Order: sequence, then C-alpha cells, then structure tokens
Amino acid sequence: MSVYRVRMYSGFQRTLTADRVVVNGDNVCFERSRNGSWVAALQLPTQLVTRVRRRCVQPDGRVTWNVEEPEPSTY
Repeated sequence: MSVYRVRMYSGFQRTLTADRVVVNGDNVCFERSRNGSWVAALQLPTQLVTRVRRRCVQPDGRVTWNVEEPEPSTY
C-alpha cells in the first residue's frame, strides 16, 4: 500500500495509506482493494485539493515525495 499526502486549499494536510488514487466525477478518491473490489478510504471534492503526493523510498533508503496526477476512474 502506498502512503499519500494530500494538501487542501485551507492549508490542512493529511497523510493516509491507499492502493490507488483516482478522480471520480467531482471527487478525488483514495481507494483500497478488498476482496477484488475497490473501497473508498477517503473521498474529497476536487475543488478543495491543491496537491496529492505519494511517498517513494529510493534504493539507497532516501524518502522522496512525488506529485501524483490522479487518473480518471474506470468505473
């Protein structure tokens, strides 16, 4: 599971774990896989979100935060 950090226009920042992040209509959805289906871990209106980053651990142990561009949902 990946670690994501989402920042909102209000300045509030939240860190959470999810398997993927997608745009579903007017929402950014952080989802986890359960029994072969996707279950929402967190859903936020896109107009409130300024940035989504995913934590990556490099082979030398350094941690970097890459900016994510959520994909449109396929369902």
